[in-house]
Amino acid sequence: MAPQLSLQQLTLRQAIAADATWVVPLLFAAGPALFSYVFAATPPQAQAVLAKAFIAPQNAFSYEHTQVIEVEGQPAGMFLGYPSHIKQQADEKVHLVMARILSLRHLPKILINVADLSRIKQGVASEEYYILGFGMRSEFQDLGLESYLLEQAEAEAHAWECSAICTDVAFVNVQTQHLLETHGYRVVCSKTTDRFHQFTRAGGIHRLTKWLSS
Repeated sequence: MAPQLSLQQLTLRQAIAADATWVVPLLFAAGPALFSYVFAATPPQAQAVLAKAFIAPQNAFSYEHTQVIEVEGQPAGMFLGYPSHIKQQADEKVHLVMARILSLRHLPKILINVADLSRIKQGVASEEYYILGFGMRSEFQDLGLESYLLEQAEAEAHAWECSAICTDVAFVNVQTQHLLETHGYRVVCSKTTDRFHQFTRAGGIHRLTKWLSS
């Protein structure tokens, strides 16, 4: 919960496309190396691609899968997540969106990077809810809102009748890993490849999972 704020001050709502201006930087900051690797682009270019994907419906990066936390009407934080079956559908449709956004000259490198990433990232089981990314705006950090945000993600997972919630964190993102572990998440798998480490300097990817009580 948020110890310095009351529940009456907090609002959770579905994101809209217009939230892109502040949501996308938070989402990108959750995994800059990962997004840059997937899009085979520099960080500024990758964030611009992510912004275009966010405002498009029916894809894994869309506002449609994003929840926003507001404090007295002011945008404060976000998380983007889905149950396994929704994630699968969104992943299948993301290719159509990316075909309209990305330059064809980047396609060969993108395909190589995605294939390499598939050897690192774990699948999401049918009973799991997956968080692609979450974050808080700097002015709302250290208020306990990160805990509230994770609680809301768990509530969303429960609503979908999921028995576990999971996410991926780069080796170098020690702060986020520690935050998740203090909320009951545990590292269940850690993988990397020489190519991923060479191009991202992120080390590799941890899969963290929390099993939910019924």
